[in-house]
Amino acid sequence: MRVLFLLLLSFGLIGLVHGQAGVRAGLSSSNITNSNVNARLGAHGGVYYRLELGFFAIEPGVQFSQKGFRGNDRNTGKIIYERFNYVDAPLLIRINFFPDIHLFLGPQMSWLMSRKYELEGVVDTNMDTFPKTEFGGVGGIGIHLPYGLNVQASFDIAKNDLGEYYPNRKNKGLKLSLGFDFF
Repeated sequence: MRVLFLLLLSFGLIGLVHGQAGVRAGLSSSNITNSNVNARLGAHGGVYYRLELGFFAIEPGVQFSQKGFRGNDRNTGKIIYERFNYVDAPLLIRINFFPDIHLFLGPQMSWLMSRKYELEGVVDTNMDTFPKTEFGGVGGIGIHLPYGLNVQASFDIAKNDLGEYYPNRKNKGLKLSLGFDFF
C-alpha cells in the first residue's frame, strides 16, 4: 500500500514540475592551472534538460568540450599546442533571481576522448599517462532571451591533475554559450 501511495505521489509531483530540453554550443578559452602558458580557443556543444522547481532548477547535461593550451617547450622554447577533447557531464543547480537571469553551480564529470600534442609538425596522440576521467566544478550566469534562446557564461575547473606530463596542473576554462530550449 505504501509503495502504491509513493508511486501516485511521485507521478503527481512530476506533473507539477516543468522541464525543458535544449541544445547549447559556443566558444571556450581553456588553460591549465599553475603555469605560464597561454589559453587556447576551442568549441563546446551538447544537450541539457532543465527541471524547473520554482526559485531553483536542476539541469543535467552532456556536451563535447575542447580544452588545452598553447605554450613554449621548456627545453627548446619552441611553440607547443596541446588539445584535449572531453565529454563533460555537468549537474547544475540553478538559482533563478529574476524571471530571465539565473546563477548556476554544480559538479562536473569529464571523460577524456582524445589528445593531440603538436611541436613543429610532430604530433603525439598518446593518452596512456593521462587520467581518463576528470572531476571538477562549474559555475556561471545565464540569461533567457525571447524565442527560447539563452546565453550563458561559465567557468570550469578540474579537481584532479593532468597526470605525469603536467603534475600539479588542472584544466580550467571559460565558456560562452548560446542555447535553445525545444519546449
